[in-house]
Amino acid sequence: MGKPIIIKKSPIVIVKNFILLQGVAVVVFFIAGALADYGEFYHSLSISRTISFRIAEALIIFSAEIALVFFIFFRWYRESFRIRNGEIIHSYGVLYRHRTAVPLEHVVSVSHRQSPLGKLTKYGTIELTGNHENKKIRLKDIPVPEEYVDLILKFKRFSANKDAEDLTLTNAKTNILDLLNKDEHENLEFKSTFRWDTRQNVVNKILEKSVMKTIASFLNSQGGHLVIGVNDEKVVIGLAFDYNSLVRKDADGFENHFTQVFHNMIGAEFRQFVKLHWSQVDSKECCIINVSPSHKPAYLKNDNNGEEFYIRTGNGTTALKLSEANAYIDSHWGRV
Repeated sequence: MGKPIIIKKSPIVIVKNFILLQGVAVVVFFIAGALADYGEFYHSLSISRTISFRIAEALIIFSAEIALVFFIFFRWYRESFRIRNGEIIHSYGVLYRHRTAVPLEHVVSVSHRQSPLGKLTKYGTIELTGNHENKKIRLKDIPVPEEYVDLILKFKRFSANKDAEDLTLTNAKTNILDLLNKDEHENLEFKSTFRWDTRQNVVNKILEKSVMKTIASFLNSQGGHLVIGVNDEKVVIGLAFDYNSLVRKDADGFENHFTQVFHNMIGAEFRQFVKLHWSQVDSKECCIINVSPSHKPAYLKNDNNGEEFYIRTGNGTTALKLSEANAYIDSHWGRV
C-alpha cells in the first residue's frame, strides 16, 4: 500500500491522565502535610525572611502543576502507532524513545471495544490477537477505533497477498529439500498421501477431506504450503500409491482428481488461490501445494450438505463454531 499511517492517541487521554495524576498529587500532598510540619521547617530557612511560606508553597505547587502538564502533554505527543506494510510500530517515551514492532503476519484477528465514555467521546481500544497462545496486543485510547480496525485489516491483507505472490513465484522453483529442513508450522504441513490409506491399502475419502481441511484453513488464514508424499516424520513416501489409485497414473491425473475434489468440497471460485508444483527426492515425486490467502471466507462442504469453517492455529487446523466463525470473519476480512 502507500505511505505508512500514523495513529495518535485521542486527546481525551490527556484529560484522563491529568485528572488521575492530579488526584495522586493531592493525596501525596495531604499525606506529606500530615506526616511533617513543613511550615516550621521552611521558617528555619533564610529564604523565609524574603518569601513567605504561603507564597513559596504556591510557587512550588504551580511549578509542580506546570511540570505535570508538560509531562502529560509530551508523553501523549511523542507516542504514536505507525502502520505500514507488514507491521505496526509503537513509539513512545518522553526523554528516551522506545520502539516495539508487531508483525502483522502473527496477527490472527483484529477487533475493538469501547467503554461508555469511549462511545460518547469516540475513542476505544484496538485488540490484536496473536497466533501463539491467544496473545493479545492492545492499542489503547485510539480515536474512532472501528476505522483503524478496517485500515489494519487492509494492510494485513495487502501484506499477506504480497507475501503469497512472492511465495508463489519462488516456490515454482522451490526444492522440497528446503521444506524438509523445516518443521510443520502455521504455514507448512506434510501429508503422506492424498487418498490412499497405506494401513488398509484402500482409497480413503477421509484422507481427501483431511487435505481439503488443511487447504481451507490456509485460505482462511495467511496461506501456506501443503506437501503431499511426506509423512509427519518428514520421511519421503512419494506419490506412487496415489498415482496407482487413479485412472490416469501420473501428475496430470493427480491434479485433475485434486481439482475435482477441490471443486466439490471447497468451490471452483477458490481454485485460483491454489497452485500445485512437483519436486523429487531420491526419485520419489512429491506434490507441493501452495495456497494463497483468500479474499473472502472459504467453507468446506460436509456429507450432510452443511458447511464447516477452518482456520490455521499454530501447526494445526482448527474448526470454528458458528459464533466463533462469524467473529473471526468480521475481524479477519471485515464485514463481507
